[in-house]
Amino acid sequence: MIGSFLIGIGGMVLLMGVWVVVQSLWRKSFSDYLSDDDVLADRRSCGNCGCTNICENKRLSTK
Repeated sequence: MIGSFLIGIGGMVLLMGVWVVVQSLWRKSFSDYLSDDDVLADRRSCGNCGCTNICENKRLSTK
């Protein structure tokens, strides 16, 4: 019983760790085009703009 509980907690910790790694790698790869603290937020409803240029369908908010 406690083993299942620990496996569940360990799985959640592992999942959060993987998510932090994905976010940090994304931030390093596309640091010039980010306008939000959540680095994947600007990828929602993407219009197939590509990975190396700024999306023409969205306006970038300046900080």
